[in-house]
Amino acid sequence: MEAELTKAKNSQSEKERRERIVVIQSLCELILDEKSPQVQTITSPSSNSISPAELQKMMGNMATVVKNPSSSEARKEDDANGDSLFDF
Repeated sequence: MEAELTKAKNSQSEKERRERIVVIQSLCELILDEKSPQVQTITSPSSNSISPAELQKMMGNMATVVKNPSSSEARKEDDANGDSLFDF
């Protein structure tokens, strides 16, 4: 890394200086990744059961759910020719 830094300082062109700096940046990222391994700690709940209060909050009030009319109850329209969607 020090050699790349020296080369970057002594470079004559801006392009070469940028290339050396990118190399230094890559080396720094490698060093940081090695020193601090990515450890993800996942905390699991003590039990897998859901309390009734949590279930109520997630699902909402089921009494207010409006049910769609069943498909057996066909709507009768004055200008319809039949049961099919494609009958005009």
